[in-house]
Amino acid sequence: MNHLILAPLLLPLAAGVVALLGGRGSLRFERTVGLVATLALLPVSVLLVGAASEGLVVAYDVGDWAAPFGITLVLDRLSAWMVSVTALVATAALLFALGRSDTTGRHFHALFQFQLLGINGAFLTGDLFNLFVFFEVLLIASYALLSHGSRPERTSAAVHVAVINLLGSTLFLVAVGCLYAAAGTLNFADLAQRAADLPADRLGLWQAGGWMLLVVFALKAALLPLGFWLPGAYGAADGAVAALFAVLTKVGVVSIMRTGTLFLPGLDPGPVLWAAALATLAIGMTGMIAAGRLAQLVAHSVVVSVGVLLVAVGLSSGPSAARPGTCSRPGRPSAGALPCPPHSCSRRWR
Repeated sequence: MNHLILAPLLLPLAAGVVALLGGRGSLRFERTVGLVATLALLPVSVLLVGAASEGLVVAYDVGDWAAPFGITLVLDRLSAWMVSVTALVATAALLFALGRSDTTGRHFHALFQFQLLGINGAFLTGDLFNLFVFFEVLLIASYALLSHGSRPERTSAAVHVAVINLLGSTLFLVAVGCLYAAAGTLNFADLAQRAADLPADRLGLWQAGGWMLLVVFALKAALLPLGFWLPGAYGAADGAVAALFAVLTKVGVVSIMRTGTLFLPGLDPGPVLWAAALATLAIGMTGMIAAGRLAQLVAHSVVVSVGVLLVAVGLSSGPSAARPGTCSRPGRPSAGALPCPPHSCSRRWR
């Protein structure tokens, strides 16, 4: 059970590599590998939800390298449920794609698995740089899946999405550099601890990085006015691909929830998020009413879902909101790890 948190990453990674290198043009082989790996995520996600059901925050040090030097994965109720939802949506999307989407181009199943790797990694990571890495993995796979089949409208949408998200990734990397220069670490637990002790000469750099991250995550979540790219892109995508893409915006929402109060000490981004989310909700509903095609209506409904979620996030955020972090190892605190609040965590996996 200790290493189960790695399964949502290792299963799609192994399946993607095997489908890419072992298929040798055999669509039946690729389908079998992709379907087995995706179905295996369902019981794994159920076990992870059970492990987090008592409110425990479980940290896993990959390779037994403690933070802030190693890669830390963090399992809590939110990440466990998001991995579970991803597995459920991915299973339905893949079953729908069999005999349809996967016949219009090459390597559909490998790309699908790499997309799952990026999504699950983004939900489970406990490190800001690794969040950037998983963002890039899921984005690269999404560009290829969006243009899968080489239809002109899909290729055009993929180019637009690639350009916009490359700008976002550049801003993300600049924000990471600012935060590392200010705090000397990128582990969420270390960042949360050092936020309260920053010297005055680094506070401006820290807050600049925080606001840049908020912009990047708002772009990923398609929050107004940065969500103009989503209806056209999702409306052009294949049905199975668009279904999985609906989870991509939730990666941005979860990232805002994880970091919204962490990097802006003394500031409350809640009112900004609340106002932008209400505007996003209104625009999404307007788009649904005006949509002339079912694909466009569904694409705008994704925008509506983002607005609903971020309205709740904006109303609940504030300086006292809970910050993400890993648990201190009993008897041997890891470098910079947050002390465990009562009844919130009790163990650390390696």
